[in-house]
Amino acid sequence: MLFFLGLRKTAIISGDSMLPSLKEGDIVFFKNYKEGKSDPKPGQIVIFNHPLKNKNLIKRINLVNQNTIEVFGDNMEFSEDSNKFGLVNNEKIIGIVTSKLISSKLKSFINSKR
Repeated sequence: MLFFLGLRKTAIISGDSMLPSLKEGDIVFFKNYKEGKSDPKPGQIVIFNHPLKNKNLIKRINLVNQNTIEVFGDNMEFSEDSNKFGLVNNEKIIGIVTSKLISSKLKSFINSKR
């Protein structure tokens, strides 16, 4: 319902850095991050602008400071995260993930509508 009201947006997972929590093709719903309205918390999954490159990433928050967060992928072996680029300024946060739709469930749903 929140998606249809425009209160949630979607993103499709690409890559293996968040395995086993999120896998390639999973769809996540997220709420836009607004500084002062939604405080990031350790354990939350966030979508953010890479601090050094022109791309978006999705990672789990490990540590929150006043204006920065430390993020790690759940699959540390395959993750480009704070170990490589340091802390992320809160202004780089795009959204906080609220739920996920597993790709196999989506495929089943789409196939059932045919």
